[in-house]
Amino acid sequence: MSEELRLKSAAAFYADNTLKEFHRAADMFIARNKNFRPAFVKRLLVEKRAFYLATLGVPADLIGQLLVSYHFTHQRAMMSAFLNALGIANEDGVISESTEVSAPAKEAVARAVEEIKGKFSGQDLYLYLATLHAQNPETWNGLEEVLPGLQAAK
Repeated sequence: MSEELRLKSAAAFYADNTLKEFHRAADMFIARNKNFRPAFVKRLLVEKRAFYLATLGVPADLIGQLLVSYHFTHQRAMMSAFLNALGIANEDGVISESTEVSAPAKEAVARAVEEIKGKFSGQDLYLYLATLHAQNPETWNGLEEVLPGLQAAK
């Protein structure tokens, strides 16, 4: 990920008030890695905490949350377009908790990616689809065949 994208992800993460527990964990991570006291980190401006988070090598679980925050803040149109192309009911890119999503056929996934490919940046599309696959490889196994082509094109 580029530095700009990492900063946008970290800023989106800290802007989401539903992630207070994750914020505390991120602040502790910053404190440990920068040899700061946790109270000092907590008093820092959000922009400074986001900068530290974006420039440190963060653990995989935190990277996952940063990516999710980035997509829900900046990529809802792409998320919605992909889900719509697959015929998966969603509201602005969010699948309802009551909606049961089964693994779409590989051919359907490939068609959906082709349908939206020219509408969004190749890098953004690759990052979104790679994130989906990493978070739930059973449901999104159809992306395994599509991702290498997108990575080469980004």
